[in-house]
Amino acid sequence: MDPTIPSRSRADLVQWVWQVLLLAAVYVVAGRLGLTLTHFHDNATLVWPATGLSLAALILFGLRLWPGVFIGAFLVSLNTATGWLPSTGIAIGNTLEAVVGVALLVRVADFRPTLERPRDGASFLAIGVVGCTTVAATIGTGSLLLFGGVEAADFGRVWLTWWLGDAGGALILAPVLLMFFRGAPSWKSLVRRIESWSALSIVVVLSSIAFFGPNIGLLGFAACVAPFPALVWAGSRLGPRGATLASFIIIVNAAVATGAGAGPFVLGTTTEAMLLLWAYSMFIGLSAFTLAAVVEQRDFADRRHRSEEEERLRVEKQKLLLIERERLTREMHDGLGGQLVSALSMVERGIADPKEVAETLRRAIDDVRIVIDSLDPDTTDLTTSLGKLRARLEPLLRRNGIDLRWRVDDLPGLDAFPPEAALHVLRIIQEAVTNTLRHADASSVEVKVHSLGDEPMQLGVFIHDDGHGLPSPMPLGGRGIKNMKSRAEELGAVLRIYGASSGTQIDLTIPFPH
Repeated sequence: MDPTIPSRSRADLVQWVWQVLLLAAVYVVAGRLGLTLTHFHDNATLVWPATGLSLAALILFGLRLWPGVFIGAFLVSLNTATGWLPSTGIAIGNTLEAVVGVALLVRVADFRPTLERPRDGASFLAIGVVGCTTVAATIGTGSLLLFGGVEAADFGRVWLTWWLGDAGGALILAPVLLMFFRGAPSWKSLVRRIESWSALSIVVVLSSIAFFGPNIGLLGFAACVAPFPALVWAGSRLGPRGATLASFIIIVNAAVATGAGAGPFVLGTTTEAMLLLWAYSMFIGLSAFTLAAVVEQRDFADRRHRSEEEERLRVEKQKLLLIERERLTREMHDGLGGQLVSALSMVERGIADPKEVAETLRRAIDDVRIVIDSLDPDTTDLTTSLGKLRARLEPLLRRNGIDLRWRVDDLPGLDAFPPEAALHVLRIIQEAVTNTLRHADASSVEVKVHSLGDEPMQLGVFIHDDGHGLPSPMPLGGRGIKNMKSRAEELGAVLRIYGASSGTQIDLTIPFPH
């Protein structure tokens, strides 16, 4: 080897050679197994698993492994064809079958081996099972005809047998291999589940009884259907890997029994037995493939929905965070900021009364505590949140000579309020009580949370103080009132504010979340 070639390139070349040789060896084994079931011509069989192997190998590991298909096909056909020339033609046909099929699937149809989209299953059936298999059947049978391996009168029958065998191999084995490497759930998860062992054990038992059990004549055909419910169970509960593995077990049992002259398919001639085996294998393979595709598409849709829901919640959380950040900035400026500036001004001017400064700082501390409570991630329940708000407001009002009457009815459904809705309710109550504290000159304030009617169920929030009330007409530019109205709109609620000489009353009507 040229010493100028980088060691990485050498390693890649060695790895490629081993992969090609391994594929060729496995292809030979699969081909020889298929040829044990020939009945009409030495090179044509109704069961040709090598097609499924070559398609899966090139899909999973790339078209660069095509020499492995060619070598394997050549070696298999060399012992059955009439010489190396027809063997070469057969090998070319089998190689083009895999290369053309995979190129169309991957590069044109954008096929995904996980079968997570409906079009993946449809494209595999149209291209991998029905379409590309005509290439091998046509070139292979044509090579035999050209070099005397088949009579012209038998060309159509050999071609059909060849095509049926390749189509069956593609449908039966390729999904099994694709799911083995790319399927779901993980093998670790499958092995750990008792249900996996139970379902597959039942598949083994029922298929073994159906094909290796006592000869019961035509009733044996009914026994062939017995493993089908277990196949559906494995697919629906164990995912695509469970479905394809169960189908593989059933088909292997059927093929081994029929090849050994046992089972319900050997009642007639060998040709009839092979046709029955092919039809049964196609039925089981197509059922498993469809089940695997449907289950994977369902799981993919669920994963996408969860991802979209998580993204939606993330965006909503971020939006809520920005809104709350703006609100906190405003409240820190208008509430805490104003109180600290007031205390600092008194100290700087030398007119600070210790009691007055202490009270101002207490109010500032209470405001900070209320803000912190609103940011508590554990406070997601409206009832709990209301209790925390009361614990913060009551001492503050008491120090200012205001009596708080608080009543929250025990209502079903309060815990159904999402955190952002609960926060809006808290902020409206806090804004109303804070306005009473700052502007109303009141001696008492009442807060009541109760139910309003049954259909549709609504939550009523009632806040009333006995202060001097709002001026008439009510000011439109008040920031506190604007904040309450904005939050009520976010809740889809109705907010009413009444101001008179007997005090201020606020009624909030909120629809219960569904």
